[in-house]
Amino acid sequence: MLRLVWLWPALATLAVGLYRIGTPVLWHDELATVSVINRPVGSIVAMLRNVDAVHGVYYLSLHGWATVFGHSPTALRMPGVLAMTAAAACVALTGRRLFGARAGLAGGLAFALLPTVGRYAQEIRSYAFVVLAASAAALLLLRALERPTVLRWAGYAAAMTAAGYVHLVSLVVVLPHALAVALDWWRSRNRRVPLGFVLAFLTAVAAVYPLIRLGERQAARQIGWILVPTGHDLAAIWAQILGGTMVTAAVVVLAALSFGGGNLRSAVLATVMAAVPVLAIWEISRQASVSYFMPKYLFFTLPAWAVVAGAGLAAVRWRGTVTGLAALALVALPDVRAMHQPLSHAAYTYPVEVTWFTPLDYRAAAAIVEQGYRPGDGIAFGQQRYALWWGVDTGTWYYLPNRIRPRDVLAGLSARERDDLWPTSCGDPAGCLGPEPRIWLVSKDDGTDPMATVSEAAEGVLRQRYATAEVHRVSGMTVALLVRR
Repeated sequence: MLRLVWLWPALATLAVGLYRIGTPVLWHDELATVSVINRPVGSIVAMLRNVDAVHGVYYLSLHGWATVFGHSPTALRMPGVLAMTAAAACVALTGRRLFGARAGLAGGLAFALLPTVGRYAQEIRSYAFVVLAASAAALLLLRALERPTVLRWAGYAAAMTAAGYVHLVSLVVVLPHALAVALDWWRSRNRRVPLGFVLAFLTAVAAVYPLIRLGERQAARQIGWILVPTGHDLAAIWAQILGGTMVTAAVVVLAALSFGGGNLRSAVLATVMAAVPVLAIWEISRQASVSYFMPKYLFFTLPAWAVVAGAGLAAVRWRGTVTGLAALALVALPDVRAMHQPLSHAAYTYPVEVTWFTPLDYRAAAAIVEQGYRPGDGIAFGQQRYALWWGVDTGTWYYLPNRIRPRDVLAGLSARERDDLWPTSCGDPAGCLGPEPRIWLVSKDDGTDPMATVSEAAEGVLRQRYATAEVHRVSGMTVALLVRR
């Protein structure tokens, strides 16, 4: 078992990633991805010049994947599952280098048990790839410290470049990496080590620099809504990163046990890799013009938490290691189940409850339209008075079968035509409305008359020409059938 220390964690993570993979409804972050990857490559590149450049590599990669494997939820989520699976192997190999083979195996299995690992393996965003890049960078750094050759430093530079291109925030891992280099230099006094590290990191920064500049210009629009973090936010975020309050308590206990395992230097290093990036982003977000302090932006610390947890599990005898893993699995199970429910993907701060919106069940809304659709029906989307990133139109189109494609009677320019993430609505509703005898009005539910969810101009025309025949409400959404007067 210990000869292939990476295999069992990889298989366990693959199994966790596949658990109920098709069950959760896509939420609006994932729908933004769907909106982009359905476009031709040229259109994607044109959009990236205006918005979301930091996710460009992921969008282009997933576009190619979807071209081959399709656009079903399972197909689009598989790349993330495979990325987390590879990250588990890196975690196990890193743990073996720092603490020994048993700790590596235990750490890799602990990684698979963390609720956020299985949950965000299934997110149709880049977070699983950030975790993979960060775990690979840590492993390649340790290999370079063992034998500081040009080739090994090049591998580390490549991993850091990949980390930057899938999520710029992850570059903050350079801080604990610098500590690892300093500790190694203090022991060996080999000046080639810090020199190689600095050159490798500068190479990565130079490679990512164009994206850094573009991302700076787009940051205010994309993440300007994130609040400056407080001390309370810092206290709460650890459970959001690891995926549960009890899981976090268990991992902290295991981290403490790692300091008694006879390898204090490695225990300090792994703990710093897990905690310091979070503290650094918290402080940066308090000083910078925009905040980056979101739990999903900090999942790249998960590998380090798993490594230090594995060290704690290995600090006891084999029976204790097995018992500890079983206990961790039991503690994590309720959170794992909660994170794979139909509307769980909208709970992006779990276990802290999201209170400012109700999860939107695009799948249920589309099913209502599908069941009642008649040839000649039109469709409209009541999102004009809300931020367009709710993706009411994208979510409804995604879950409607291809045989049902009613005309969008209030459509303006599409997101593709605008080289943007979001479309516009028709500027002349009276002219855009056609002869449709019935219109399905699908909107984000605000608890009021569905017609009040469109623009004032569109509302006036709709009320003049149509009457509301049916109103259906599902989680976060309203589906109204409007019949021509």
